[in-house]
Amino acid sequence: MANVEILFLLLTLKLMSLQYITEAAEHVVGGDSAWIIPINNPSLYSSFAASTTFRVNDTLVFNFRTGAHNVATLSQKHYESCNVTELTESFNTSPAKITLNRTGDFYFVCAFPSHCSLGQKLSIHVTAGGSSSLTPSEAPLPSPHSGAPTLLAVTVPVLVMAVATNLLFHSY
Repeated sequence: MANVEILFLLLTLKLMSLQYITEAAEHVVGGDSAWIIPINNPSLYSSFAASTTFRVNDTLVFNFRTGAHNVATLSQKHYESCNVTELTESFNTSPAKITLNRTGDFYFVCAFPSHCSLGQKLSIHVTAGGSSSLTPSEAPLPSPHSGAPTLLAVTVPVLVMAVATNLLFHSY
């Protein structure tokens, strides 16, 4: 009987830990517009960056016409001046998939002549943790009774642990 109780306890602990597991998100840069010179929508990439939360291990997908565009990473200084002579990395085949492997700021441009200065550039900030595409302004507001589900979500696992521990250490 003790083996069943230990198995139950371990299973309970494993299920409780699943709520903290998150999956990385894949973000398509520019959405349906893709990675282009944003002539008709100059704020395309700044709006995309502002409305998306980027987290470590998320992936950016740059869709573009190979041979007409590319994606290059560079320093903030070179990003701001659209200086594409000192690139960190360049991706010339679409789709370019770039995994965000650290927290901090990332800078992307198209290194084709004049593309960066015409707005084909993206600056993002990457945070730690699980992925989410909601910004704080888009997140649902809590209801006046929002404490009850949170309390229930915390209380149920604690009660299950208490029962499992009681069964484990107080065999009949």
